[in-house]
Amino acid sequence: MRNLDEYILGASTSDASKVETRQENADAALALVKQCGLKLAIISHQLDPFVYDQTEFVEAIKQLALKGRYVDIRILTFEPTLIVRRGHKLVELARKLSSYIEIRKPSSQYIKYNKAVLIADVVGYLFRESAERYTGIVNFNDRRGSKNMLNVFDCMWATSEPDPNFRRILI
Repeated sequence: MRNLDEYILGASTSDASKVETRQENADAALALVKQCGLKLAIISHQLDPFVYDQTEFVEAIKQLALKGRYVDIRILTFEPTLIVRRGHKLVELARKLSSYIEIRKPSSQYIKYNKAVLIADVVGYLFRESAERYTGIVNFNDRRGSKNMLNVFDCMWATSEPDPNFRRILI
């Protein structure tokens, strides 16, 4: 993978770069979120802690959420009980900023969906064909590919439900 500092969301070359390690995945996800302006969509079975439970990544999500009222951060995850039990920083942030960040569980019709996806501003993405492996691609300028992935995400979102595990508990 080339140096991510060379990439600008929506303006870089439309060539995809391979990612093969969890560190490359974490770096690519962070770079996409830092450049994201309004819309972020994530599909991750367990909100991979090596990618999404890192302090710098969560801070980048927070900065995105605080950009304004039109920011839309939506996350689909299949293992809410496990994620909450593990104590995930991103879930805590979503509880605090629930007007900007929403986490849902996909309906049972998508139980066999096994990809990991992050889509930034419907122009850039991080995509892994298998949620269990870190091999995938990152692209900072592929509107067509991003739109196709977002269409799948939107179909899953339409039938998803908020999970009680993600609600903020006030005592």
